[in-house]
Amino acid sequence: MKLLLKNSQGKDSLSFTMVYTSFAATLLWFILNIFSTPHIRAFDVTIATGFLTPLLALYFGRRWNENQVQKNTSTTTATTEPSSSSAD
Repeated sequence: MKLLLKNSQGKDSLSFTMVYTSFAATLLWFILNIFSTPHIRAFDVTIATGFLTPLLALYFGRRWNENQVQKNTSTTTATTEPSSSSAD
């Protein structure tokens, strides 16, 4: 049984799974607060922001970092020529 969701590149991603579940939990908290459900803490934007911001920073930071590594890898392989080394 796989617990991780796939990101936009089709790979299993823990950071995407964390963002998705935290957003779903925050949205559920907000909806339950609209209907004044008892035994649910009142929705607080500060807490929700503090909950989502680090996870979103993790997810988008990883995506940006992976894109930078891909760009650098493709640039260096395109600009460097294979050199022949002689083992004398």
